[in-house]
Amino acid sequence: MAAFDYVAIDQGGRQQHGVLQGDSARQVRQRLRERGLLPVTVEPVSTQQKSGVPVASREFRLRRGFSPAEQALIMRQLATLLRSGQPLADALQALTKGEQPARIRSILAAVRAQVMEGQSLAVAMAAFPRHFPELVTASISAGERAGRLNEVMTRLADHAQQREQVGRSAMLALLYPVLLAVLSVAVVAGLVAYVVPRVVQVFATYQQQLPWPTELLISISDLLRNHGILLLIGLAAGVLLLSLLYRQPQRRLSWQTMWLKLPLLGRLLRASEAARFTRTLAILLGSAVPMVDALRVAARVVVTAPVRQAILDAAMQVREGKTLAKSLQGGNWLPAVALQLIDSGEQSGDLAFLLDQAAEIQEQELDSVIGVITSLAQPVLILMVGLMVLFIVLAIMLPILDLNTLVGS
Repeated sequence: MAAFDYVAIDQGGRQQHGVLQGDSARQVRQRLRERGLLPVTVEPVSTQQKSGVPVASREFRLRRGFSPAEQALIMRQLATLLRSGQPLADALQALTKGEQPARIRSILAAVRAQVMEGQSLAVAMAAFPRHFPELVTASISAGERAGRLNEVMTRLADHAQQREQVGRSAMLALLYPVLLAVLSVAVVAGLVAYVVPRVVQVFATYQQQLPWPTELLISISDLLRNHGILLLIGLAAGVLLLSLLYRQPQRRLSWQTMWLKLPLLGRLLRASEAARFTRTLAILLGSAVPMVDALRVAARVVVTAPVRQAILDAAMQVREGKTLAKSLQGGNWLPAVALQLIDSGEQSGDLAFLLDQAAEIQEQELDSVIGVITSLAQPVLILMVGLMVLFIVLAIMLPILDLNTLVGS
């Protein structure tokens, strides 16, 4: 029995969307007519094999993946239903009939259809990589083999919820400085482009030499008014060029290596990568994923290329028999505290728990760095705006003072 995504018209002329399961599209159309709906389109929610790798259908590739909050909700609900004793297919069907958005119900119905055909849950989810990343599918696959699917899903839900909280706190912390910077640039550009030209018209008949701040301000104002569009086009072209250069692997590797060595930005990147790596590795090892496979999955989760390469090198050393702590020492990106916890975890046999502790420490470090950046950014932005406004005021007031002096003499 497959899942079909349909569009139909009800008796009131309103368009209805949804997912139904049936043996064929004809059977689904018949069921829609029995409900008093006029079917418009009925298309199978399926996956297709391409070069031996399952990929999502064209319709679902065009849709965005699940957010961390949605992933946490799905995993939490599945874990609860399975813990209550429901079979996997029934638990998935219960989620497709819940209050989830239509796109989530469609994906879950497609996953259930593959499970009903005999596929494992991990294989069914792997057909939708944009919605279920490799961390999820690898953990669930190991959980299915070890008979710990409930526990694995609970850990994945906790991880997704933690990601959502960290992302929300970072966004809220950076929101005020970003808004302040945007508003400041907009206000200063408006003053220079529209207010200043009208004020300096007073000096048009002034035959004396204008002070250099006034001449500079008039030049900047003329440049923005006459060539503002060209400046925006040039800025957009510069951003596009930098993005194209950044896509080159060697150049991206060199740039990111330099960024990791910077005082404040490097500390932020290292804390972020260390938190992401340790949390991911803790989930995978706690789900009974082998160490080498867990390291390879964790390498795909990190963002910066130097850290990814360091993790892959560590995986090769672990495969050759070296301990994880010693394999990660050469990267110079993982903090000493995290390395000590990893070493202690290997010796005590409780590596997953201590990796979780290392992730919490790094997330606290990340919050601390973000707090430092925001606390520094606000006064710096206010100072810069104050200096720009002071320059504008001086550029306008200096010729007025000179004119008063000339008239008085």
